[in-house]
Amino acid sequence: MKKLLYILIILLLGCVPEKENFQEMTIQGKITGKIPERIEYTIPINGISYVGFENAVQPDSLGNFKISLVIDKASFIELSDGHKAYGTIIAEPEMNYDVSIAVEEKKNKFTIKGPNQKGQDLYNQNPNRSLLTGHFEVEATKYSKDSIPKRIKQNLEESREHTLKTYNDLLSDNLISKEFYELVSIDQHYFYAGAQTSIALLNYLLSERKMNFLTEEEYTDLWEEAFQSNPVSNPALMRSPWFFYYVKSYLWYKDLVEDNIKPEALLKIKKQELPHTYHIELAKTYLAGKQLEYYYAAYLYMEAISQNYEKELVRLFELFKEAYPSSEYTQFIASEIIPIIAFHRKQDEELNEHTYILENPKDINSLKDAVHKLNAQRVYVDIWATWCAPCKKEFEYNSRLYQLLENEDTAMLYISVDKDDRAEKWMEMIKYYQLEGYHIRANEKLYEDIKRLRGEDRFGIPWHFLMDGEGNIIQKYMSGPSEINTLKKQLQGN
Repeated sequence: MKKLLYILIILLLGCVPEKENFQEMTIQGKITGKIPERIEYTIPINGISYVGFENAVQPDSLGNFKISLVIDKASFIELSDGHKAYGTIIAEPEMNYDVSIAVEEKKNKFTIKGPNQKGQDLYNQNPNRSLLTGHFEVEATKYSKDSIPKRIKQNLEESREHTLKTYNDLLSDNLISKEFYELVSIDQHYFYAGAQTSIALLNYLLSERKMNFLTEEEYTDLWEEAFQSNPVSNPALMRSPWFFYYVKSYLWYKDLVEDNIKPEALLKIKKQELPHTYHIELAKTYLAGKQLEYYYAAYLYMEAISQNYEKELVRLFELFKEAYPSSEYTQFIASEIIPIIAFHRKQDEELNEHTYILENPKDINSLKDAVHKLNAQRVYVDIWATWCAPCKKEFEYNSRLYQLLENEDTAMLYISVDKDDRAEKWMEMIKYYQLEGYHIRANEKLYEDIKRLRGEDRFGIPWHFLMDGEGNIIQKYMSGPSEINTLKKQLQGN
C-alpha cells in the first residue's frame, strides 16, 4: 500500500523544482500539556503563506521540536494541530525564535521570544490573525443590522486604524522592524476590506429573499469601493493569508454584479457537475501570472479537503500541472487529490458483505420503524451526511467501533440526512468508507422524527445515540468512535 501511495505521488507531482538558496530561519519550540503526535506549520512560498500549504514536525517525548525554513522575506508561519490553531510567528530571514505552547493554559498559551517580541505577542492576541481563528464573516456580522453604508465604512476604518496604531507605536519605539510592520499593515488592510466585501455579499444573498438591509445600489457601491481602495492587483496582497478569500469575493463581485450572472444560472452549472471548472475559468478571466497560479492552487486544495471526492477536481489538477509544470504548490494539492482517485477506484468494488441497505425506505417514517427492521436488542445510531466533514472524520476510527459493538451485542445503524440529489454520493461514500451495519437515507417524516428527538437542542451532526430494540432512547448523546474508551464505558453503563 505504501509503495502504491509513493508511486501515485510521483505520478501526480511530476518534476518538483529545487529550492533556491534562501536564508534559513529557525523556530525552537516546546509544547507542554498533552503532546500531539505532530505540529503542523505553514510553509511560506516566496513570502506567500496559506493554511493548506504546510508541513509537520514531530515533538519528542518532552515536547521539544525544531522547525527550519528558508525564506527570503518576512512571512507568516502558522502553527497548529489540525484545525486547532496554536499561534502565528511573523518570521524574518536568518532569525531564530523560541516558542512555548502551553496547551492546557487558559492565557498565554502561545509565547515567542526573539525578534519583534512585543509585536509577536500583540499579533497573537488578535482574533482576526488567521483563517483558523477568524474570518471576514465574523467581523461582518457586527454590521448585520446596520443600514447606513457611510457608518459601516467609518466603523471598519476606525477598527483597522485602532488595530494598527499600537503597531505604529512599536515601530516608532524601534520595538518592531519596518518589515514586520509592513506585513502586518497589509494583512490588516485587506482583512477589513474583506469584511466590507462580506457585508456586501451578505446583502446580495439576502436580497433574493428580500431581507437585505442595504439597497442594491448601496451594497454594490460598498463592494466596489473595497476593491478600489484595496485592489486585488496589489502584489503585496499575496503575502497575506487573506488573499484567497479576498480574491474569491472579488470574483463573486465580477460574476454576480458586473456580469450580472443570476443564481439560477449558477445552479444549472452546478447540476451539470462543472462548478469548479466554471470558477477556474472565471479566475483566468480576471487573474494572471503568479496570482492566478496561487489562486488556482489554493482553490483546488480547499475544494479537495471538503471530501466530496469530485472527479472534476482530478481533471482540473491535471490541467494545473500542465499550465504550471514547475509549481511549488503541486505537492500540497497532490496529497489531497490522491484520496479522490482512490474514492472512485473503490466504486468498482462490491459492497462490503457486512453492509446492509434497509429496504422500502419510503415506509420507514420514524426511528422506531427503522429499529424494528434490525431485530436487535440495542442499536447504536450515527446521524450523518455526505457533506459533513466531522462525520467523515469519525469514520477513520470505525474498525475499533465495529469490534466494540460486536462485543457489546449492539447493532450499528447509520442514518443519513442527505437530500435526494445526494443519493448517489451517499451510496458511494458507504462503499468508500466501508461502513458496516445498517443504512437508511431519511425521508422527510423520519427526518422530522429525528429532529423531534433532538428537541430544543441545536441540531448538529455527527450525532450518536443509543436505542433499545423497541426504538426507545437509552441514551440521547453518546461518544463517537474517535472516543472509543468513553464510548465503551457508556455502552457498559459505567
